[in-house]
Amino acid sequence: MGYNGVRRTQGDLMERRVNRVPFSSVCPSSERGLRIRKALIVAAFGAAFLGLYVVEPTFENWRTDIPRVLLPLMVLVAVAVLAVLVDPISRPGSKPTPHASFFQAQSPKLHIRRKHNLPTEEARRAWLSVFRQWNSESHPNHSYYAACLRRRYECQAIYYLEWVSLRAFVLCVAALVVLAFLSLFAGAALPGFYTCENTALAAARIAFPVLPLGIYLCLRATNRPDPDDPTGVWRSWREVNDSLKAWWDENEGQRES
Repeated sequence: MGYNGVRRTQGDLMERRVNRVPFSSVCPSSERGLRIRKALIVAAFGAAFLGLYVVEPTFENWRTDIPRVLLPLMVLVAVAVLAVLVDPISRPGSKPTPHASFFQAQSPKLHIRRKHNLPTEEARRAWLSVFRQWNSESHPNHSYYAACLRRRYECQAIYYLEWVSLRAFVLCVAALVVLAFLSLFAGAALPGFYTCENTALAAARIAFPVLPLGIYLCLRATNRPDPDDPTGVWRSWREVNDSLKAWWDENEGQRES
């Protein structure tokens, strides 16, 4: 199926929607920007966790302290690299989350498959044969392409920050419980960093989990992938895909000569 991908009536609507996305100032507009943000999110939470709960950030004996610090840092770097490669909403596992299910359900490929009763792969090829033409900035429908990618990156960034924040909160609470247990039953045999002797450090350890929990709750409340009434970036993702589906319905009969 070959279509020339000429815009007809939805272009103005697409242009107006480009600037309506909440969190546009912090969300990425490119694949590279998404990867950088994912790595920074893990690095920020990871460094704070290591400094508060795992490794004392002082160096009295470099020969012993450097290896002690280097191993957790290497683990943090490995986790950050793996996190950059993870795409849990556009390539979910065997049990997709509600976010992934909503994200996938908006695809024009599914609309084309249902509308024309096509096999999944044929519907995918039909859509991509059109959509990929719009990659060129000189194409009349490039605004569709750019807006769709931006919405995609916004959804991925917000979901990822929500995902990491929740796990950072759980990890911090678990570390607090472990440190409290060690301080209570083996405090005399442990370095002061791992006990409750330093009240300022203990207060910071107790207060820090509030940050990832607050981020998680805020994102959860303002970005809901509700199929009936989505909010935040998920609403914008549905809107941009609805515009793409409307374009297809209006232009599907235009074949390349």
